[in-house]
Parts: sequence; structure tokens; C-alpha cells
Amino acid sequence: MKKTWVVLMFVLVILTGCTTNQAEKGTASEAKNQADRSHAEISFSAVGDNLMHEFIYQHRQREDGSYDFDPMYEPTRYLTKNADISYINLETICAGEELGLSGYPTFNGPTQVLDSLHQAGFNWLAAASNHTFDRGEEGVVKQLDYLKKYPDITATGSRRSEKDPRFQVVEIDGVKIGLASYTYGLNGFELPEGKEYLVNLIDDAAIKKDLRQMNKKSDLQIVSMHWGEEYQFVPNDEQVRLAQLLSDEGADVIVGGHPHVIQPMDYLEGKKGNQTLVIYSLGNFLSSQAENDRMLGGMARWKIDYDKKKRDFRFKEVQFLPTITYIGDNYQTYEAYALKDYTNDLANQHMIHVNQGQDLSREYFIQRVKEIMNEKIELVY
Repeated sequence: MKKTWVVLMFVLVILTGCTTNQAEKGTASEAKNQADRSHAEISFSAVGDNLMHEFIYQHRQREDGSYDFDPMYEPTRYLTKNADISYINLETICAGEELGLSGYPTFNGPTQVLDSLHQAGFNWLAAASNHTFDRGEEGVVKQLDYLKKYPDITATGSRRSEKDPRFQVVEIDGVKIGLASYTYGLNGFELPEGKEYLVNLIDDAAIKKDLRQMNKKSDLQIVSMHWGEEYQFVPNDEQVRLAQLLSDEGADVIVGGHPHVIQPMDYLEGKKGNQTLVIYSLGNFLSSQAENDRMLGGMARWKIDYDKKKRDFRFKEVQFLPTITYIGDNYQTYEAYALKDYTNDLANQHMIHVNQGQDLSREYFIQRVKEIMNEKIELVY
């Protein structure tokens, strides 16, 4: 009997031990799941100007008259496809052949460009540049109407009607992200009276009002700005002033374009102690501007770790990847490469090098990036 009692006690101890251990594991697992639910990691990618000169779309036209722009974005597709939000600046409007295709100085590209941007994974298009009104109200509306076929794409900066919102809010993993775009002007074109809503122009009062509303409706705020001086490698005083205004009003990230060349990335502190990542200019992503420094663009990549309980965040893995517009095959090929994937074999076949003798080597671009950028951001090449 005593032996039986000992055995029973031994079994009870083992069972109790197992139960306690499982409970501890369950508690730890639940705590981890709870912690995971309280945080969200969101990834971002942003590239510069999608500048559709006539030389580009003419050489991407098939014999049947259709267009194929997919190959232009293929070399960087693996980078633009894998971000939660992937941004590109629509430097030139793509309202289609019905309104007449044209290049500089008043642009209009084929709508198939928009198809290829979607195929490449871009899901945030900045539709406010100095060329957005090159085909007037009809061009703005036609481009936005065409983009309706892609509900996963968010276009900001231009609107069909006054009822449309001035900014957009998208939600990723329970985090609401406000997106807005503005441009300094429209190359001398004037918005029709009563239709100022068509394109968001840079205006201090309007931006402040938008940011205050955006802060109420979203957890993170990202603004794209079409600003600065063309072909200048440092931000001017107005860019710096506007960046500080945006930071003071709660913008978490600012993505800049228009200069057609790269400018530094930086961090600002807003008046409430908030930190703002500023990308002053990402240069050209795709263009046929025939100067080596205008073949050099940038892809900014960063992650945000958002704490849902504290409603606060921190930046992670902030990087600048130089990009190169490659023109080859007697101007038949236009492609965008990350510099880390760009070889000197490609450089030697680049039409700007072949026909003009300009230096488009990896070494040249690496040196230029080091001269223009700063040490605050990780450079990847």
C-alpha cells in the first residue's frame, strides 16, 4: 500500500510539473503575441521623377502601335514590389493618346506607363508636379479616371472634384497613414477659377490646415513636395523653410522632387519634439535628359516600427540606394537600375557614353553620391 501511495505521489508531481510548465509556456506565448499585436513594422520605398520624354515612349512602341514599358522598371522591380508603400513621382502626366502625346515642354504620355508602374509594384503616385496641368483639366481627370482600374494605387496631389479629399489615408496592419502631395506651380498655367482643387499648390495656410486634419485621421503623415531649383544639388532656403514648417505641423516623412538631380537626406526636429525624415530630392528615376548627373537618381528605403499603444514610432533601416537610368541598344532600351546592380559593362554601352563620351561608370556615380549626400543615411551601392 505504501509503495502504491509513493507511485501515485510521484505521478502527481510529474503531472503537476508538466501542467505548470505548459501554463508558463502559454503565458509567455500569449505575452509575445500581445506584444506583436501592439507593434507594426511598415516598409517604404520611394524613387524620383518618372519623366516620360517622347524619345522614351517612341522607342517603347510596338509594331502594332501599342506600348510596352514593363522592361523599363524590371531591374528595380524586386525593390519596389517588396515595400508596403512604394512611391514614385509622376513628373509628367500620362493621360493617353486621345489628348495627343508630346514631350518637352508640355508633356503627355501613354496611359500604358501607368499600367507598368502598377506592374512594378508602385502603389503611391504623386500626381502634383509643374507638368500636371500640361493638358489642362481634361488631362488631370483622364489620368485619375484611368487609375480607377487599380484600386490598390493611391494618387495624391490632383483631384477630379472639390468633393474629393485633399489627402488620402491608407491602412496597413492597423496603422493609418496619411499621404499628401503639393507642387510649387504649373509652368505658367493657371487653374480655372472655381476649380483650384484640380492640383494642390504649395501654400502655407492650406498645408497647415491639411496637416492638422491629417493628424486627426491618421497615425503617420507623409508628404511629397515638388519644390526646389532644377539641377541644384543642395536644397534652397525655401525648401529648408517648408521642410521645417511641415515638421512643425507633424509630418513624419517628406519626399521631395523636381530638381532632376539628387539632394541630401536629413532629419529635422519639429516644434513638438517630433523627428521628421526629409528627402530633399530623389532626382530622376527614368528620363532621357542626356547628362550623367541627371542619369543619377535615388531610391530611399526605410521602415517604421509603430507602437500602437503609445502611438509613437521609430525609424529603422533608413537607406539611400542610388539609381541609374540606363539607355542602350541605340536608344531602344530605357531601364532603371539600382547602382548596386549597375555594371561597368552597362556603363560602356550607355548611349550617353558611346555618343558623347561622358563618364557613366560605377566609380563616377559612387564618387558623386559621396560628394552630394551626407553621413546621416546609410548609402547602398
